[in-house]
Amino acid sequence: MKDDQVPPDMLDTIITGDCLEVMKRLPDGCVDAVITDPPYDAKTHTGARYGFRDTSSKIPFPVADVEAITPPMIAASNGWVLAFCALEMYGTYRDAAGDGWVRAGFWRRTNGVPQFTGDRPGQPGEGIAIMHSGRVKKAWNGHGRHGFWEYPIVCGGPHPTTKPLPLMEHLLQDFTSEGDTILDPFCGSGTTCVAAKRLGRHFIGIEIDPGYAQTARNRLRDTERPLFQDSHG
Repeated sequence: MKDDQVPPDMLDTIITGDCLEVMKRLPDGCVDAVITDPPYDAKTHTGARYGFRDTSSKIPFPVADVEAITPPMIAASNGWVLAFCALEMYGTYRDAAGDGWVRAGFWRRTNGVPQFTGDRPGQPGEGIAIMHSGRVKKAWNGHGRHGFWEYPIVCGGPHPTTKPLPLMEHLLQDFTSEGDTILDPFCGSGTTCVAAKRLGRHFIGIEIDPGYAQTARNRLRDTERPLFQDSHG
């Protein structure tokens, strides 16, 4: 994707604001991929905890309006759109994506929280709603591999729902190429954008909370591309 299709004040920037309002400024198909972690549904947040070792506080986030956020994410992308979700939300994303729905992916959390009551199975991981804009032919670097990723959760990270950096780098390597532009409209503390910078991709991060937006900027300021990068292809 040509960088001149993205407003110059947005490229490689963390924008503080409501992503639905910010995405209105983006031309259709102006980024190569959208990879993001929106808030989950109300039932998931009601029981969610900050981390494996912290069971005292629940996550104080609003729920996602999947029907509202999915169409503009697909409109902004020239290709792939990936959104983390609770497993119970797959159908909601599928319905909201319409013809853009591709497949349900899965992140297995290798150190996930057990079911403390012991009266039902524990949650094995989180979903990844995999969608596509249809503007270009589908292609990814995972070839025939299953849509399955296996990484430990982050405990005590800079954000209550911080995703593992190796997981985000793996997803970017699977679904994007060097030089691509990645949009994360729910960027939190900026892990997707950090992964993009480390892998030689451009990024646009949007975060409604000013504190987390600044955390993301600070992390990006301290991020350099490594001399050698492991490949997950």
